[in-house]
Amino acid sequence: MEQTRMTPLEKLQANKQRLQTACNEQEKKINATFSYIQENAGSLLLSGVSSLLFPSKPSNKADGKPAVAQKDNATSPSPLSTTDILSLGKSLLPVAWDIIQPILISWSIRTAKKKIIGLFTSKKKKADTKDLKNN
Repeated sequence: MEQTRMTPLEKLQANKQRLQTACNEQEKKINATFSYIQENAGSLLLSGVSSLLFPSKPSNKADGKPAVAQKDNATSPSPLSTTDILSLGKSLLPVAWDIIQPILISWSIRTAKKKIIGLFTSKKKKADTKDLKNN
């Protein structure tokens, strides 16, 4: 009964093959998750927002079965606490800023444009009214 011993090179090659297989499996799982998220992004977003705004409250109907009620409470999502909402809001601030920033810039440009045009047109109007009074 001879046992074939692997050389260090063969060990490294076998380890490399095992790691490549594991990486390929993980990559397939990640790609499947991303494709699921892309396909269902709208419904996932709406369900997340609705669960934030309207958290489901667990019902306290024991019906003489306290063990069943405890099991239901363990599986149902708990309502979000204030710290959860604040941390979620804090994580969404960069996204909100990226959305609000172009709106603020375009609004400020329009406002500045109106003020600059107003300066030139108001001088014209004042000069025209002085000319009318002098005549």
